[in-house]
Amino acid sequence: MEVKSAVQLVNQLQYKPGWTIEAEDNTKRFEGTVTVKFVFPAYHSERNFAEEGYPRFTEGSWAEFRIIVADCDDAELYRRVLGKIMEIELHEAREFLRVLPTYWAPFHPHRVDGMKRWGDSEGDLSYGIV
Repeated sequence: MEVKSAVQLVNQLQYKPGWTIEAEDNTKRFEGTVTVKFVFPAYHSERNFAEEGYPRFTEGSWAEFRIIVADCDDAELYRRVLGKIMEIELHEAREFLRVLPTYWAPFHPHRVDGMKRWGDSEGDLSYGIV
């Protein structure tokens, strides 16, 4: 697929309310690729907010990924974008799964012990999620 076509197709995608998905040409850095940025609403997942039901919210969380599109048709492009959405959702799920009564998060993706328990590769911080 042409990068220009991929950018147009990705920029027509819609996901959950409050989410934006934007693609741009990334061929100056990596041949046949686009950068896809997701901006989405999210609750602050800090442990001290867990008992209160996570009352703090942000609309400015984001993640950015590079996707190879040179070998895609439209369905494969959409599958790759959805795969990145699933990575974001998995990341969030790992932050919010808590064990009562302490509200410990056994797989928290921002903590070394959580990364190890989940089985992340050593030193792999592949999520561009903020």
